[in-house]
Amino acid sequence: MNILASNLLTRREEKRLTQTYVALKCGMSQPNYSAIERGKTDPSISQLKKFAEVLDTTVDDLISEKPRQNPILGHKNILTESDKDIYIKILENQLRALMAERKKGQ
Repeated sequence: MNILASNLLTRREEKRLTQTYVALKCGMSQPNYSAIERGKTDPSISQLKKFAEVLDTTVDDLISEKPRQNPILGHKNILTESDKDIYIKILENQLRALMAERKKGQ
C-alpha cells in the first residue's frame, strides 16, 4: 500500500466514513474509490482535492509520509464532529464564567 492509499484509509476510518460515502461525495463509484484506497489506481489532482475536502484535511496531508500534527493536541486531528461540539460548549461556558468574573471585578 502506498502513502496516499494508507493516508486515505486512515483518515476515512478516523472520520468513521464508509468508502461508499466518500466515493459518492467525490462523484465516483465505490469500486473506483476502493482501487485508489488500496493503491491499485492513482487519482487525478481534482480527485485528490475532493478527497481532502470530504475527509477534512489537505492534499499535502494525504500525500505526505508524516501528516501534519495538530499544534494543540500534539498529534493528528482525530476529533469527531461531536467531540468538537463538546469542546466548543466547554470553551463557551468558560468564556461566560470569565466574563461574569470580570464584570464582578469592575
